[in-house]
Amino acid sequence: MPTERLARLAALSVFATMFLWGFSEAIASLATQWPIVPAHAYLYLLLAMPVGLVSGNLTMGHLADKYGRKPVMVVAPAIYVAGVALIAAATDWRMLALGVGVLVFSLGGGDEPALISYLAEVSPEASRGPLLMLASNGANVAAAAAAAAFVLAGADFRLQRIALVATLALALPLAILVRMRLPESAAWRRARGAPLAFRALGDPARLYFLISVAITTVLTYGLVSWAVGPYYYPSSASLIILLFNLGAIVGGLLGYATIELSGRRALSLAYFAGGLASAAAIAFQLIESPGDFPLFAALLVVNGAFAQLTWGIRLLMEAELFRTASRATSIAIVRTSAWALYMASLAFTESFTVTSFMAYDVALWALGTSGAAIWAALGYETRGKAIEELDSLA
Repeated sequence: MPTERLARLAALSVFATMFLWGFSEAIASLATQWPIVPAHAYLYLLLAMPVGLVSGNLTMGHLADKYGRKPVMVVAPAIYVAGVALIAAATDWRMLALGVGVLVFSLGGGDEPALISYLAEVSPEASRGPLLMLASNGANVAAAAAAAAFVLAGADFRLQRIALVATLALALPLAILVRMRLPESAAWRRARGAPLAFRALGDPARLYFLISVAITTVLTYGLVSWAVGPYYYPSSASLIILLFNLGAIVGGLLGYATIELSGRRALSLAYFAGGLASAAAIAFQLIESPGDFPLFAALLVVNGAFAQLTWGIRLLMEAELFRTASRATSIAIVRTSAWALYMASLAFTESFTVTSFMAYDVALWALGTSGAAIWAALGYETRGKAIEELDSLA
């Protein structure tokens, strides 16, 4: 299969998977409005997504390095079907939470390290950045679509559930069909059998950059997109998720258009600085005019755009800064630290006022900006380098 065609198919697979993941992650927040979910269960339902994601990341990330990218990519959809069935049949919040956890354990959570590794390994160096930025936008499209489905379905949770399950069931065949046509990663085949090497985790500047930006992207996206609504604006939760992810969709398109205009280090710093400025603007607005929801919504869209710009470049940099033999496992380890902190933050911020919540969000953006600044000063450039050259640098 020609290289460019293979890269496009791989990007389509990542986009379809991220779409399914975006639906899955949005369900936990949106379903807090369902009558089968009591208020005391909100936190547990929100935790189901990161618990499933961390478990899937650590399990399938290791398997993708040991047995190949494709076996993980083929097995994951079968597990996903079980999660869809649980959500469709759920009669209480516990069954619903289990279904969400299973969904995210499989697609988008569990197999994401394998997919991101695969796309980076099969893409030509000139299109690796744009393809990863575009493909990762699938999660935002799905989250916005899920929120729109809830808004259109009104208060009837049965219609909401039918809309979600139908979309999940219709999108899954595309993901499976595309994955079956993809050959195994040639880069993984060359590196197969090599000992797992985690030298990137031992480089202080690189380690601080990777962990700080992972923490920032996961927590700022997760807390603002999924938790602000249920915690502070329960009657507008669907609208908040919709607005934030519409902004994120725009950010994904901007990332696709701009990722090759400059080096990764400079763009990373610019994206994180923009996220910090937009988060600070939201915090300031909540202090000065807390009742101005239209202004809050507008700023939310802007912040959503930077959330996706930073999310996309983080995925790209994770793929470029790890060696092929241990790429999927390393990606899983780094993001696990972020998701573990996200779970703790859900409980930590549950009793915050909305202003305190956004102040915490600003501090997280400052953390990621500091990591990007350190890597801009001390790191090396990965733009335009082939996978083999990146392996020699990692």
